Amino acid sequence: MPFNSLKSGSDELDFEYLPGFAQFLLEHHLDELAAEFIRLFREVDLPMLAFYKSLSEDQLLALSVKTTTQLLTAFIENRTVANINATLVRWAQDQLPMIGRNQVATSDMGLISYVRKQALTVFLPRYTTDLSVFIQIIRELDRYAFELQSRMMAQYISLLNTSINEQLHFNAKITDTAPAIIATYNIHTGKYLFVSQGIELLLGYSPRKVLEEGASFLMTILHPDDLPKLVEDNNRALEKANRLSGERAESEQVAEFTYRMRHRNGHYRWFQTYGTIFDRNGEGNVEHVLNISLDITDKVEAERQAQEKNRRLEQSNASLQEFAYIASHDLKEPLRKIMTFGERLLSQATQLSEEGQLYLSKIIDAAQRMHELIGDVLSVSLIASDQTFENQSLQRLLEEVLQSLEYQIEQVNASIESDGLPVATVVAAQFRQVFQNLLTNALKFARKDTPPVIRISHRFLSSNQVSIPGLTKARRYLELKISDNGIGFDNRYATKIFAIFQRLHAKKDFEGTGIGLAICKKIVENHGGIITADSAPDHGATFTIVMPA
Repeated sequence: MPFNSLKSGSDELDFEYLPGFAQFLLEHHLDELAAEFIRLFREVDLPMLAFYKSLSEDQLLALSVKTTTQLLTAFIENRTVANINATLVRWAQDQLPMIGRNQVATSDMGLISYVRKQALTVFLPRYTTDLSVFIQIIRELDRYAFELQSRMMAQYISLLNTSINEQLHFNAKITDTAPAIIATYNIHTGKYLFVSQGIELLLGYSPRKVLEEGASFLMTILHPDDLPKLVEDNNRALEKANRLSGERAESEQVAEFTYRMRHRNGHYRWFQTYGTIFDRNGEGNVEHVLNISLDITDKVEAERQAQEKNRRLEQSNASLQEFAYIASHDLKEPLRKIMTFGERLLSQATQLSEEGQLYLSKIIDAAQRMHELIGDVLSVSLIASDQTFENQSLQRLLEEVLQSLEYQIEQVNASIESDGLPVATVVAAQFRQVFQNLLTNALKFARKDTPPVIRISHRFLSSNQVSIPGLTKARRYLELKISDNGIGFDNRYATKIFAIFQRLHAKKDFEGTGIGLAICKKIVENHGGIITADSAPDHGATFTIVMPA
């Protein structure tokens, strides 16, 4: 098992994309993220969780919220390394909550960094669908996970070194109970001075066999594809380590290698080895190396599956874009021709009977409706793929919509009031669509001889004030109400009206495709919220949107 030397890594990680992502999570998904950490820790069976069994679910979530807040704040302020180091100091000083310094298992370290990356990745699609930003954030999360795992393992080895030295080098029982291969060998002779029982537990070989045959035995079970690079990197690391001296030698950090070794049953397993200099000879050169090797096969497989899911997501998004192109061009183009030539034919159809002209008009109208329908269906299909959330003034978005509806508003002499809507984190184009659809409906379904009066109001609600199934959990919510004095509808249909193609009135009475409210519902759900309706015949309607603030 190899050894390499890393730089001290005391400099802060300078993240460009993570701070914005962390700010988004802190403001909108803190409780969800904290709960996701707990769920994944249970899913991977984190050994450390056993020490928290005495806590209730609420207490465990509160603890997770606290640590998650600290993590996100560190990302936002670019103090990631400082945050990691503060945790390591508490560990070294035996100040971790609920767990002793020597109760941290080697498997905890790999799983903690893995779970943190996976949990954060879950929320990425809610933050952005820009593939370049998505990839940059993944890369920065990889850097964070590597730094966390590397520094945790360095601390573990430091504590283990102390323990071994205190217990006459190799009589520490902790090494045989750890689910890892812990070994010390002489780099000049290749002889192992100590190999823990972990090699039998994880690979099926007895420690005695390794002690008798030395490093040459390990060379025979290394995967042939990994061996050349491993040897090269190991030699380069030792050369570099031998050039260090004095204070620089004292600050040597842990090395990290990922490779495969063959189990006794013939199957290869993935391992991650962390190595450090155990001691030097009289000339100051490396003499013995201490290695800790963890079986990360399950982690590698999980990451492979995650990469496959990301690949499929990218493929799905690409297919969706392709569909959008087809829908907006290939499907609409024949309809344009039908409408164009139909209108020309109608203008020249002097020889057609009145009935024939009526049929031709119906063909043109049907093509026009189909053209609009394709556009609306396309809008519904693309909503979930747009995750470009930004802080936007809802009042400004509303005013932009009112300008576009200025002609319709003047036609019916409508009065529209708002109480000064706040700034919210939304997809701007989508929320313009929500206002557009709801206001258009309010103007369309006005009572005859009664000028429409539309009121848009808002208020903020605490989590204690909201108990609605399907609503994303948050500490605070924004409630928007759009009320009108129109013809209204029977409240029995309050949920049905959000279904796609659902109409309460005949096409001849009111124009439209029956998709407008379905689009509103889809958009609000994309923002983690819900939309409901309340109405009565001839008493107007009120649409209420509640979403995380």
